[in-house]
Amino acid sequence: MKLTYKNEQDIVNLVSHIDDSAVCFYPAESVLAHKFLASLRSGNLDQRERPDFEDLSASLLLESMIVDDHPRPGKKDKTRAREGAVLREIKELGLAVHSEATVVAAVSSGLPTDQDHNYRSYIYQFKRTISDHARKVEVYHAERRGFDLGFLVLDESTAYFESLGSFGRTGQGKPHYWFADSAFTDVMVQSGVDCFIWVTPYKVLPTLDVGEISLPTVAVIDVALLAKTEPHVYNVQRMISAEI
Repeated sequence: MKLTYKNEQDIVNLVSHIDDSAVCFYPAESVLAHKFLASLRSGNLDQRERPDFEDLSASLLLESMIVDDHPRPGKKDKTRAREGAVLREIKELGLAVHSEATVVAAVSSGLPTDQDHNYRSYIYQFKRTISDHARKVEVYHAERRGFDLGFLVLDESTAYFESLGSFGRTGQGKPHYWFADSAFTDVMVQSGVDCFIWVTPYKVLPTLDVGEISLPTVAVIDVALLAKTEPHVYNVQRMISAEI
């Protein structure tokens, strides 16, 4: 028994079953973006050591990773610690759970929302994770010359909105479209990667006035197009998790 989506193949399987209605191409559709999405859905991706996947028929490589928005005071992630504790508790109960079963642990770290899901931490974790993997981009390109390289990012963060501050009621604001946010797009453009497949299964954005705003589960981002697009700058001080 393990946590869901902690294995690279789990992330690929998740994307392969997501309906078109939950897919967003940003800043626009392109042949490259469609090629990566088609490969993820085709079953032609073969796991390898590094990067994590290759599709020889489509001439592409794919590296997977996980990001979140948890602050880590003292370098300890209390949400991860609680997830591990929940798994141990399930095992200790002696429940008849299949060995290949996976678990989604919807746990609380016990911290206030702004310390559990934090926009500044979100930016930091994204930059750190992408930059760490980007150090190997030249090696990957040299190993498979002519192949396109994509980063498959499983994002475990909550949805955010930019509050109106003193001009609006609590809970009012503008939805945060992470794939257009300059804090993230700058990192993607500088990475040297051809395409990002950004998977966000946990982003839900309720509103006071119009109900739940529909957000994509998968954003497929052609970095060459992204580099020519004017990014959106959000006010860091007004960014609030939807789990208020």
